[in-house]
Amino acid sequence: QVYSHFGSSSDFGARRSGQAVGRTRSEQKRACPELCFVLVQAAGMVAETFVLKSSFDPHTFLADMKAARDAVGEPGEADARHLHKLVRLAQILAVTGQVLMFAGVAQPFGLMTGLCCAVGAFFISTARCMRWTIIGHHVSHGGYDKLQRSHPEALPKQYKRGIFATGYRRFIDWLDWMLPGAWDVEHNKMHHYYLSEDKDPDLVERNFELLHSLPLPSALKYASMVFWMFTWKATYYSPNTFKELELSRPRSLAAQRWPKSRPRTEPLTVFDFARLP
Repeated sequence: QVYSHFGSSSDFGARRSGQAVGRTRSEQKRACPELCFVLVQAAGMVAETFVLKSSFDPHTFLADMKAARDAVGEPGEADARHLHKLVRLAQILAVTGQVLMFAGVAQPFGLMTGLCCAVGAFFISTARCMRWTIIGHHVSHGGYDKLQRSHPEALPKQYKRGIFATGYRRFIDWLDWMLPGAWDVEHNKMHHYYLSEDKDPDLVERNFELLHSLPLPSALKYASMVFWMFTWKATYYSPNTFKELELSRPRSLAAQRWPKSRPRTEPLTVFDFARLP
């Protein structure tokens, strides 16, 4: 069924590798929803085998996906302007937050000191969150690569996957606990390619397996989350993303000397450095 829809097996393999076989690249991309649907049908994955309502209609779902794709349309200069607006807002929040923090500590301790520091910290945290979850996330996923090709004058070159926040631009675009390159490997490759599988580094239920097994009251386990809420980037995310980056390089020291007794899928925290050789 797959081959009858997309051609022979060699054609199908060529399509997966991005080669043009009978269709242009844009036509191949537009066929992606159809490919997913046909693969689901070929595997016998009908609605009854999923946790879905019996009224689920895959043909309607496919039509909705195509309608949503067509409604979004091709990226244009309006998308570039929107990104610029978000970048400027993050910059304004970060600078304003720093000014408020310095203004707060420069005066005698009192209500205004606490208010300036609190608002300043909120502005800085919001700017950092924007640079990661909105700007860095979308750019690092390649969300603006097509716009770069179609409208090269609309966006600076740094807003492209593999280039964003590298070199000295890291201090300007996205200065955070994790390396942008390490996050690209951990999130874009490992997390999305192995979503909810054991190789997924963001599999929370697996990462907290030790906490689940401890003979402690549930209230105490929930209370321990406060610690991770305030430290998770430094204690877990930074070392774990760096681990994934190093393990993706076969010649790196970590890849060559990783302990055989420790699965590579286990999360790495700063506390593990005390016991790793």
